[in-house]
Amino acid sequence: MRKSILYIAFSLDEVYECAYSILKYLEVYNLKPPANHSVTIFTNYPEMLEAFGSFFNQFELRPIPGKTTKELIIDRFKKEASGEVLYLDSNTYPVKHVDEDKSIECYKNLKEFTFLLKRFFGRYQEESIPNQVKLIHNIDAKEIEREKNNFERLPLTAKWFRKMTGKGWNISNYMMRI
Repeated sequence: MRKSILYIAFSLDEVYECAYSILKYLEVYNLKPPANHSVTIFTNYPEMLEAFGSFFNQFELRPIPGKTTKELIIDRFKKEASGEVLYLDSNTYPVKHVDEDKSIECYKNLKEFTFLLKRFFGRYQEESIPNQVKLIHNIDAKEIEREKNNFERLPLTAKWFRKMTGKGWNISNYMMRI
């Protein structure tokens, strides 16, 4: 059965998040996605995502229709797609084969992650996709979000002390991983 994976990237930040998700998808499948998986991306920045097309049997970049919402795009796509549709929001990414339980992670409380992604793609945009998959391996958004949330739950004095000693949470601490 065909599995259609759908992304919608309105903004440039969402394009970076979408690219991160696709790199994580390719990492899960060792750069060889199943033949019955197709990827469709609605975006107004197709040039930033077209390099991923060579890894999929069916890969399509579509412009975002004017005056529409994500919900409308998803509904229309589900009506035209044959088979199962898996919508991945820009802040979600696969951690296991997408047919398995708990195969998708989501980072909702990590707005700073786009800063890290801009830096990553700015630095490695000329690298091949397989090299980008290797380089992004050490960047796990959900784990970074957990570390941020653990820091945020600390009492105020403990947070201040950690910040004063240089051990506070900051997204720039993860720059050395890229």
